[in-house]
Amino acid sequence: MIPSNALKKDVFRKKEKDRGGSKSKGSNSPASQASRAPTNASSRGQGNLPLASAPVVLDLHRFADDSLNPEEYVRRSLSDTNEEGIRAFHKSLVEAKQVVGGDLQRNVYRNYTEFVTISKEVSNLDGDVFRLKGYINELKSIWESFMEEANPSEDTKPTDSLGLNDAIIPQRKHNDIMTTDLQSIYRAQISALWDNVEGSQRFVPYIPGRHIVRECVNFIDVNPKTFQPRVTVHIFLLNDCLLIASRKKRSATSRYKLVADYCWSLEDASITDIKDSQGIVSVYPNTFVFRSERPEDKYALLHAYRRTMDENGDRQEDPPNASKSTVDGNDSEINPADQKWLKSLPDDLEVAIALRQFENAVTDIEQARKIFNSYRKETPLLRESKRRVDKFTESLGDIISHDLSNILLTKLQFQRLVNWLLRLNKGEEAREVFLNTRSLIIKKRIRQLTFEGDSTTYINELALVVFTLVRNTCEWYRDSFKQNEMASRFITWVREQTEIYADIYKRQVFNHSQLNCQIIADCFKSTLDQCSILRKVGLDLKFLLEDFFLENVRETILAYEKRCIEKAEKFVAADNFTIVSSQNLGRRLSHK
Repeated sequence: MIPSNALKKDVFRKKEKDRGGSKSKGSNSPASQASRAPTNASSRGQGNLPLASAPVVLDLHRFADDSLNPEEYVRRSLSDTNEEGIRAFHKSLVEAKQVVGGDLQRNVYRNYTEFVTISKEVSNLDGDVFRLKGYINELKSIWESFMEEANPSEDTKPTDSLGLNDAIIPQRKHNDIMTTDLQSIYRAQISALWDNVEGSQRFVPYIPGRHIVRECVNFIDVNPKTFQPRVTVHIFLLNDCLLIASRKKRSATSRYKLVADYCWSLEDASITDIKDSQGIVSVYPNTFVFRSERPEDKYALLHAYRRTMDENGDRQEDPPNASKSTVDGNDSEINPADQKWLKSLPDDLEVAIALRQFENAVTDIEQARKIFNSYRKETPLLRESKRRVDKFTESLGDIISHDLSNILLTKLQFQRLVNWLLRLNKGEEAREVFLNTRSLIIKKRIRQLTFEGDSTTYINELALVVFTLVRNTCEWYRDSFKQNEMASRFITWVREQTEIYADIYKRQVFNHSQLNCQIIADCFKSTLDQCSILRKVGLDLKFLLEDFFLENVRETILAYEKRCIEKAEKFVAADNFTIVSSQNLGRRLSHK
């Protein structure tokens, strides 16, 4: 991608400046050779050498010209150049491409930061405008109350030099008429939606006040993983929900028909612009990505969505009845600095999570919780801020938990991730993710062991792997989870790993066709020796292993006794020894 002309010229000047500095140091890079090309060419011309051996001059400023024809430029520049010059020219182009790419990436990051800042200013300006509108409405209601008190009867009306009395009273009647007309228009919109979109009545029943804010027709549903187009859709943004309808083929009478596929409440869904992508909008919590054919359609949808959410937020701030207003507080009771910070908090959290600045995000969430606890009454702003903070807390916790499940983490990285989860009040989730990850590591290391026929060697290596990882896990767990209530779960995990080790031990030692008591004794001794390293961290599993192996040892002894008895019986049965007396013995000798 080639940037704008000004950016190109600036990048090429920087590149030529860097090459000029390297040329003074005697560099032999292709760029420095290209910069010295005129001098070399002239000297070779004087020596009657062929011009084909001279390096090609890389005119970087030519690339800033919009009318540049790459094929013509290459044909003209490399027509009389040898292979060495072509390679030098290619290397210079690659270096220039890397510089342009790096500067373009830095400009994207800088523009993104500026865009976030401008978005925050725009959102603050929108809030000021809606607040001003509320003040004007409040002023109008106060003026109407004054006029009612000043004019108890309709016959006696004082003169009004400004004409406010005549302007306000007809306006109230006009507003009532306008409200009735709007409801009729809204009902007609919903009816037309039912007629044009098949199945929409099931998703969008009629509710007084529900209306269509914007209809977007030039959107395509794409695969979130491959970004391949799947189907063309119409997006209907209503004041309280979002309806997605796909185009289906119809008969010859019409090109297509619309069928309602999905519908989400605006309180549960979120429309997010995917940065650095032309005309793409992502819808959460379900992962749906829609691409618009024109960027204007995307920006129009995002603007209508933000405006709708702001209007809904203003309606929620107004208490529906007097009883609720006596319980909830007023936003005016909140410190102005806290109000400003809470309003900008969602944008700050979103940016911090996107840039993986987890420390800043966790610190902001902790500060928000302190502000929430400092006020006794719950105001609309505090209620909305709590909802958004809880949403970002869940999202941030999921990302950190996913990072915590990495089996290649170092101890320092692990402690930092656990610390963030503990500060987010997600200690139990951090504990379960960590222990499950350590179990996976132990299982993976056990599978890497190979049995070569010697049970004693295999059991010794198995005990070394299992009990060493258990000891390391205990050290990491003790340094990170210092709460007493966390200890019981770790002891349960240690027992589970010991049972897994005991099962493998039994299969390799006791379930052998030829039982050997010496092998069993050697394996058990190596197990106890490796298990003794756990005493350094306060764990003693000797009694647990004895309980696991007691029944198998008893069965082994009984089986060995039975085998010995059977062998003795076979030996006695096969022996032909006969008992004779001394007289019979003498007779046999005399006969001989």
